[in-house]
Order: sequence, then structure tokens, then C-alpha cells
Amino acid sequence: MTMVSRFRIDVPPYPGWVRRLYRLSRPVTDEDVQAILNGQDEYVRTVGPDRVVSIHKFGLLEINCIVGVPEIEVWFSPEQRGWTSEYLDALLATRF
Repeated sequence: MTMVSRFRIDVPPYPGWVRRLYRLSRPVTDEDVQAILNGQDEYVRTVGPDRVVSIHKFGLLEINCIVGVPEIEVWFSPEQRGWTSEYLDALLATRF
């Protein structure tokens, strides 16, 4: 059975950035969003019935999440893949 992603807009935040979808061990909560934000501003958009929260992390990543869904969408620069992978792994390990 193939899962259809609820992140329907696949336009990169910056030219050349690469998109990855990550399945999580549990659904994202409001507390997860606040922890990942860590005081940074959130950007919210509506995609169909979903409220998508976009979190920009220091020009390295854009993380999109939907509260209640066990999946996140991550955009990153392929030139910085090593740094972004390590950073994302550490960030997700603190919550999931």
C-alpha cells in the first residue's frame, strides 16, 4: 500500500534544494513544533484541510510538519547535505 503525502506543494524554498519525506515513530504534536522552533518564527500555510507549519533552521533546512501526522517534509541544499543530515538527525533524535 502506497502512502500519499499530505505535503502537496513541492516547490523548493530556494532554487536547487532537494525534498525528502521522513516517516516518524509517532505523529507530530504542538509541543514538538515548539521544541523544533526553539524561539524562531513559524510560517503557516493551509494545504487543503491541513495547517502546514514551516520552520526555517539557519538557512540549512526547511522543515514542514502537520500536527497529528507522523511524517515531515524537509528541504535542504544538496551541497550541504552532510551538515544538514547530521543536524536533522540530532534535531529529530531529541523528539522522536
